[in-house]
Amino acid sequence: MARTAKKTTPPATDSNTITVADAAEQLKTTEQTLRLALIDIRPDDFDTVKALPTLDFEAVAKKLEQQQQPQLPARSENLESSETPTQQATQTATDQPQNAPIVPQASQQQLTNPTQSPTPNAGLSLVEMVAKQATEEITAVDGILQVRNALVLNNLAVRDAELAEGINQRWQGQKQSYVGVIRDLAGLAQSSPQFTPDTTDISAEINDVLGKLKNFA
Repeated sequence: MARTAKKTTPPATDSNTITVADAAEQLKTTEQTLRLALIDIRPDDFDTVKALPTLDFEAVAKKLEQQQQPQLPARSENLESSETPTQQATQTATDQPQNAPIVPQASQQQLTNPTQSPTPNAGLSLVEMVAKQATEEITAVDGILQVRNALVLNNLAVRDAELAEGINQRWQGQKQSYVGVIRDLAGLAQSSPQFTPDTTDISAEINDVLGKLKNFA
Protein backbone atom coordinates (compact mmCIF):
# COMPACT_ATOMS: atom_id res chain seq x y z
CA MET A 1 0.00 0.00 0.00
CA ALA A 2 1.32 3.43 -0.94
CA ARG A 3 2.17 5.59 2.03
CA THR A 4 0.64 9.06 1.95
CA ALA A 5 3.29 11.74 2.41
CA LYS A 6 2.52 14.21 5.14
CA LYS A 7 2.36 17.78 3.91
CA THR A 8 5.03 19.93 5.49
CA THR A 9 4.29 23.54 6.31
CA PRO A 10 6.92 26.18 7.04
CA PRO A 11 7.23 27.62 10.54
CA ALA A 12 5.44 30.93 11.00
CA THR A 13 7.70 33.98 10.97
CA ASP A 14 7.11 37.67 10.98
CA SER A 15 8.41 38.06 7.42
CA ASN A 16 6.74 34.91 6.06
CA THR A 17 10.11 33.49 5.04
CA ILE A 18 12.18 30.49 6.05
CA THR A 19 15.91 29.98 5.73
CA VAL A 20 17.23 27.34 3.37
CA ALA A 21 18.80 25.43 6.26
CA ASP A 22 15.51 25.39 8.22
CA ALA A 23 13.61 24.41 5.08
CA ALA A 24 15.95 21.47 4.48
CA GLU A 25 15.50 20.40 8.10
CA GLN A 26 11.70 20.71 7.87
CA LEU A 27 11.60 18.66 4.66
CA LYS A 28 14.10 16.12 6.08
CA THR A 29 16.48 16.46 3.16
CA THR A 30 19.88 17.94 2.43
CA GLU A 31 20.46 21.55 1.48
CA GLN A 32 22.01 20.44 -1.83
CA THR A 33 18.91 18.40 -2.71
CA LEU A 34 16.66 21.34 -1.81
CA ARG A 35 18.68 23.77 -3.94
CA LEU A 36 18.60 21.33 -6.85
CA ALA A 37 14.81 21.22 -6.57
CA LEU A 38 14.77 25.05 -6.64
CA ILE A 39 16.27 25.19 -10.16
CA ASP A 40 12.84 25.35 -11.85
CA ILE A 41 11.34 27.58 -9.13
CA ARG A 42 14.17 30.13 -8.68
CA PRO A 43 16.54 29.62 -11.64
CA ASP A 44 18.37 32.91 -11.07
CA ASP A 45 19.50 32.40 -7.45
CA PHE A 46 18.75 28.78 -6.55
CA ASP A 47 22.37 28.25 -5.39
CA THR A 48 22.77 31.54 -3.48
CA VAL A 49 19.38 32.30 -1.93
CA LYS A 50 19.45 32.34 1.87
CA ALA A 51 15.72 32.48 2.70
CA LEU A 52 12.57 31.38 0.87
CA PRO A 53 9.12 32.98 0.83
CA THR A 54 6.20 30.81 1.89
CA LEU A 55 5.04 30.24 -1.71
CA ASP A 56 8.49 29.08 -2.81
CA PHE A 57 8.78 26.81 0.22
CA GLU A 58 5.42 25.18 -0.50
CA ALA A 59 6.34 24.76 -4.18
CA VAL A 60 9.67 23.07 -3.44
CA ALA A 61 8.03 20.89 -0.75
CA LYS A 62 5.42 19.74 -3.26
CA LYS A 63 8.12 19.03 -5.84
CA LEU A 64 10.16 16.93 -3.39
CA GLU A 65 7.04 15.01 -2.37
CA GLN A 66 6.27 14.26 -6.02
CA GLN A 67 9.82 13.02 -6.53
CA GLN A 68 9.63 10.73 -3.50
CA GLN A 69 6.10 9.31 -3.91
CA PRO A 70 6.57 7.30 -7.15
CA GLN A 71 9.55 5.39 -5.75
CA LEU A 72 7.85 3.55 -2.87
CA PRO A 73 4.63 2.52 -4.70
CA ALA A 74 6.63 1.37 -7.71
CA ARG A 75 8.88 -0.75 -5.49
CA SER A 76 5.89 -2.14 -3.60
CA GLU A 77 4.14 -3.05 -6.83
CA ASN A 78 7.31 -4.72 -8.11
CA LEU A 79 7.61 -6.71 -4.89
CA GLU A 80 3.94 -7.74 -5.03
CA SER A 81 4.14 -8.64 -8.71
CA SER A 82 7.32 -10.65 -8.16
CA GLU A 83 6.02 -12.42 -5.07
CA THR A 84 2.51 -13.28 -6.34
CA PRO A 85 3.55 -15.48 -9.33
CA THR A 86 6.16 -17.20 -7.15
CA GLN A 87 3.60 -18.00 -4.46
CA GLN A 88 1.12 -19.23 -7.07
CA ALA A 89 3.75 -21.44 -8.65
CA THR A 90 4.69 -22.86 -5.22
CA GLN A 91 1.04 -23.49 -4.36
CA THR A 92 0.45 -25.18 -7.71
CA ALA A 93 3.50 -27.39 -7.28
CA THR A 94 2.29 -28.39 -3.79
CA ASP A 95 -1.24 -29.25 -5.01
CA GLN A 96 0.03 -31.39 -7.88
CA PRO A 97 0.16 -35.15 -7.32
CA GLN A 98 3.56 -36.68 -6.79
CA ASN A 99 3.43 -38.49 -10.10
CA ALA A 100 2.94 -35.30 -12.10
CA PRO A 101 5.56 -34.62 -14.80
CA ILE A 102 8.45 -32.42 -13.73
CA VAL A 103 8.52 -29.09 -15.55
CA PRO A 104 12.02 -27.92 -16.57
CA GLN A 105 13.43 -24.99 -14.58
CA ALA A 106 13.63 -22.74 -17.65
CA SER A 107 9.96 -23.29 -18.42
CA GLN A 108 8.99 -22.41 -14.83
CA GLN A 109 10.85 -19.12 -15.05
CA GLN A 110 9.14 -18.28 -18.33
CA LEU A 111 5.72 -19.07 -16.80
CA THR A 112 6.28 -17.08 -13.63
CA ASN A 113 7.76 -14.00 -15.34
CA PRO A 114 6.64 -14.10 -18.99
CA THR A 115 6.94 -10.32 -19.56
CA GLN A 116 9.57 -9.36 -17.00
CA SER A 117 12.31 -7.17 -18.49
CA PRO A 118 15.51 -5.85 -16.91
CA THR A 119 15.02 -2.44 -15.29
CA PRO A 120 17.55 0.20 -14.25
CA ASN A 121 18.87 -0.07 -10.68
CA ALA A 122 17.74 -3.72 -10.55
CA GLY A 123 19.15 -5.48 -7.52
CA LEU A 124 19.86 -2.26 -5.61
CA SER A 125 18.49 -1.82 -2.14
CA LEU A 126 16.64 1.33 -1.08
CA VAL A 127 19.71 2.61 0.79
CA GLU A 128 21.92 2.02 -2.25
CA MET A 129 19.45 3.81 -4.52
CA VAL A 130 19.32 6.82 -2.18
CA ALA A 131 23.12 6.88 -1.94
CA LYS A 132 23.42 6.73 -5.73
CA GLN A 133 20.89 9.54 -6.12
CA ALA A 134 22.74 11.69 -3.57
CA THR A 135 26.05 11.09 -5.37
CA GLU A 136 24.55 12.05 -8.72
CA GLU A 137 22.95 15.17 -7.21
CA ILE A 138 26.30 16.25 -5.75
CA THR A 139 27.96 15.68 -9.12
CA ALA A 140 25.24 17.69 -10.90
CA VAL A 141 25.46 20.63 -8.47
CA ASP A 142 29.25 20.57 -8.67
CA GLY A 143 29.01 20.63 -12.47
CA ILE A 144 26.68 23.63 -12.33
CA LEU A 145 29.12 25.50 -10.08
CA GLN A 146 32.07 24.64 -12.32
CA VAL A 147 30.28 25.90 -15.43
CA ARG A 148 29.20 29.05 -13.58
CA ASN A 149 32.78 29.75 -12.44
CA ALA A 150 34.06 29.19 -15.98
CA LEU A 151 31.44 31.62 -17.28
CA VAL A 152 32.53 34.26 -14.73
CA LEU A 153 36.16 33.88 -15.77
CA ASN A 154 35.15 34.11 -19.42
CA ASN A 155 33.23 37.33 -18.76
CA LEU A 156 36.22 38.82 -16.93
CA ALA A 157 38.53 37.95 -19.82
CA VAL A 158 36.12 39.56 -22.30
CA ARG A 159 35.86 42.71 -20.14
CA ASP A 160 39.68 42.95 -19.94
CA ALA A 161 39.98 42.51 -23.70
CA GLU A 162 37.34 45.19 -24.32
CA LEU A 163 39.14 47.59 -21.95
CA ALA A 164 42.49 46.95 -23.62
CA GLU A 165 40.97 47.47 -27.07
CA GLY A 166 39.34 50.72 -25.91
CA ILE A 167 42.71 52.03 -24.65
CA ASN A 168 44.37 50.92 -27.89
CA GLN A 169 41.81 52.68 -30.08
CA ARG A 170 42.03 55.85 -27.98
CA TRP A 171 45.83 55.95 -28.29
CA GLN A 172 45.64 55.34 -32.03
CA GLY A 173 43.25 58.29 -32.35
CA GLN A 174 45.56 60.53 -30.31
CA LYS A 175 48.55 59.36 -32.32
CA GLN A 176 46.84 60.30 -35.58
CA SER A 177 46.17 63.76 -34.11
CA TYR A 178 49.86 64.14 -33.25
CA VAL A 179 50.87 63.02 -36.73
CA GLY A 180 48.48 65.58 -38.25
CA VAL A 181 50.01 68.38 -36.16
CA ILE A 182 53.51 67.31 -37.12
CA ARG A 183 52.58 67.33 -40.81
CA ASP A 184 50.96 70.76 -40.50
CA LEU A 185 54.09 72.17 -38.85
CA ALA A 186 56.24 70.66 -41.58
CA GLY A 187 54.10 72.45 -44.15
CA LEU A 188 55.13 75.80 -42.66
CA ALA A 189 58.75 75.30 -43.66
CA GLN A 190 60.07 77.75 -46.30
CA SER A 191 62.22 76.95 -49.33
CA SER A 192 65.79 78.30 -49.40
CA PRO A 193 66.53 80.91 -52.17
CA GLN A 194 68.64 79.78 -55.11
CA PHE A 195 72.30 80.77 -54.71
CA THR A 196 73.56 83.29 -57.30
CA PRO A 197 77.19 82.66 -58.23
CA ASP A 198 79.65 85.64 -58.12
CA THR A 199 81.22 85.90 -61.60
CA THR A 200 82.84 89.37 -61.27
CA ASP A 201 86.63 89.41 -60.80
CA ILE A 202 87.33 92.71 -59.07
CA SER A 203 91.08 92.60 -59.74
CA ALA A 204 90.56 92.04 -63.42
CA GLU A 205 88.09 94.93 -63.55
CA ILE A 206 90.60 97.29 -61.87
CA ASN A 207 93.40 96.28 -64.20
CA ASP A 208 91.11 96.75 -67.16
CA VAL A 209 90.19 100.27 -66.06
CA LEU A 210 93.82 101.20 -65.39
CA GLY A 211 94.82 99.93 -68.83
CA LYS A 212 92.19 102.13 -70.45
CA LEU A 213 93.44 105.19 -68.46
CA LYS A 214 97.00 104.65 -69.66
CA ASN A 215 95.83 104.88 -73.23
CA PHE A 216 94.56 108.41 -72.54
CA ALA A 217 97.94 109.56 -71.08
